[in-house]
Amino acid sequence: MPDWPPPLFVQRPGGYRSAWFSAGPEDGVPLMLCHGLAASGLQFVADAAFYAANGYRVIVPDLRGHGRSTCPEERADADFSIPALAGDLIAILDAEGLGAVHWVGNSLGGILALEILGRTPERLKSLVTFGTAYSLDLPTALVTLGAAGYRLLGTKITAMVGAPMTCRDPDAQAIVRQVLEQVDVDAAIRVGAAVHRYDLRQNAAGYEGPILMIRGERDRAINNALGPTLEVMVDRPNFQLIDLPEAGHCANLDRPGAVRKLVADFVTAAGV
Repeated sequence: MPDWPPPLFVQRPGGYRSAWFSAGPEDGVPLMLCHGLAASGLQFVADAAFYAANGYRVIVPDLRGHGRSTCPEERADADFSIPALAGDLIAILDAEGLGAVHWVGNSLGGILALEILGRTPERLKSLVTFGTAYSLDLPTALVTLGAAGYRLLGTKITAMVGAPMTCRDPDAQAIVRQVLEQVDVDAAIRVGAAVHRYDLRQNAAGYEGPILMIRGERDRAINNALGPTLEVMVDRPNFQLIDLPEAGHCANLDRPGAVRKLVADFVTAAGV
């Protein structure tokens, strides 16, 4: 299990407290590594160490209700909306004194970057996503059923079942189990309800900076949902799609060396 660096915190409206850690030189190329639903910054600890050793200034947040970020007892569904979570990440960048960053987002971490592109696109120098569809429209009944099952099973059983479904490597599975066990179930369910239907394709299409989508071969659920995204994006000159064999939803855990090289090469080529 990687050694999770100590967290920093920023207070948010409503009694929420957002956690993150940073690594690397203060004058390094700024790089945000943002996890997805039911995960945490632990997913990117090894990657952060790699990028920091190569001169990047790395920011790794825990989303609201995930990892070491905290929630009050009194909550509302609106507190877990896409705009609310994106606001936490902007607050972290502000606390770090960063105007703009290169952004790497897995799943929900990519969705939140797309939200920021529609609000303050100048905060992103470039965008890399994996496990992220730029639009989604899941049946509400399916989301409700999934939430009921999640509450019934709890974090322990969900982690035991979910880890081998997410990654094949035993070390990667150990990380997935830990992040799944740490998530606030109520928060994750509320976030899941907020992101089951969205369309952020025009935010991406209106962005002039470079975008890279890494498509994991084994990330079948997301790959099946990418049709509407690619209809809008595939012919845009600033958009690249790279297929990564033997990678699932958390591609950085399945193929860490390959993802690190793709990101480093892409950020270097972006040149901003």
